[in-house]
Amino acid sequence: MVDQTASHLSSGPHIADVNILLPPKMTHPVEYRLQGSDGCFKWSWDHHDILSVLPEYNSTSHCSTSARVRSIAPYSGRKETAVYAADVNTGAVIRCKVFIDKLSRIQIFHNSIKLDLDGLATLRVRAFDSEENVFSSLVGLQFMWQLMPEPNVLPHHLVHVPLKDSPLSDCGGLCGDLDIQINLEDNGVFSDLYVVKGIEIGHEIVSVHMLEPQFKHMTDKIVLTVAEAMSLDPPSPVFVLVGAAVHYSLIIIRGTKLKGFSSNPSTCALK
Repeated sequence: MVDQTASHLSSGPHIADVNILLPPKMTHPVEYRLQGSDGCFKWSWDHHDILSVLPEYNSTSHCSTSARVRSIAPYSGRKETAVYAADVNTGAVIRCKVFIDKLSRIQIFHNSIKLDLDGLATLRVRAFDSEENVFSSLVGLQFMWQLMPEPNVLPHHLVHVPLKDSPLSDCGGLCGDLDIQINLEDNGVFSDLYVVKGIEIGHEIVSVHMLEPQFKHMTDKIVLTVAEAMSLDPPSPVFVLVGAAVHYSLIIIRGTKLKGFSSNPSTCALK
């Protein structure tokens, strides 16, 4: 099998990952979708006592192009095993190494600590092991998110937007793990994915902690700033003659609407 193992860099059948990191068995199991392409795969794996692999089949044929990988043993030290994807047409075999280790810390990831009034921000929890390796998935784990104004007085500057009501749900039926995350919210808890909307100008603390019994001490928090989205028209740079008057308009953006406020003419002179 080692001689037949194909490089993921070569053309033809391949899988998206050559190694993944998963947490051990927990109250709420974590699954990772191992995605293949350009092939029809038969899946096998080492160490059936610590790993479960469930093939997923194409709806129009009996071809499998992905599989759900899950750790099924409690933590007893770092483990290393492998999953093999054998293409039934070419015989090529691609190996994905799977590491299993316990969580050391969690962190909230975001694209920006500033969002617009009426704008949305998507936050995601990621976890790290003791060597700062990033876990490949936390989908399935339960979290509790909280919003607290800074200073800790009302009103709130952010509001939670359910995943099913956010633009993330507009995925044309190809939502991947989003169905699992939406189901958690429908059952009164939260997932590793959280969407907020800016409703008032100011600062808000966003915190998260795990609901898994052995990891309840793991928390993280960030401060998000909500600000008015504004721009000037005409935009900079503006080139004018000495003594010329330029009319500026202040454009305020609220959601999909624009509001314009005209200024008094300003006289620009060369220095």
